Amino acid sequence: MEPFVLLLVAQGPTYGYKLIGELDELGVAPDGIDPGMVYRTLRTMDADGLVTTEWGLEGDQPRREYRLTEDGACALEDWIDVMHERKRLIDHFLVRGQAIAKTQGE
Repeated sequence: MEPFVLLLVAQGPTYGYKLIGELDELGVAPDGIDPGMVYRTLRTMDADGLVTTEWGLEGDQPRREYRLTEDGACALEDWIDVMHERKRLIDHFLVRGQAIAKTQGE
């Protein structure tokens, strides 16, 4: 959850309910997003100094806004590196798996 939350917060100040909707749109969790998990992730990221929070208004509704910190930007860069490596491994797996499936289908 953390890399996706970091990515969305990096796009600009946001709030929990909006994040939940964006995560749901991304399809991060096939069975839907657990709001409790998102808020726990945000609290942990706040405690770890990856985001800051402050109260703001969305229309006339008070909302807790989340903003990325410098440490959060560094953590996002680390996650980008991790995701590139995972993509490389998945691509390698798919190429080999398709080759095996092709030879078995002949």
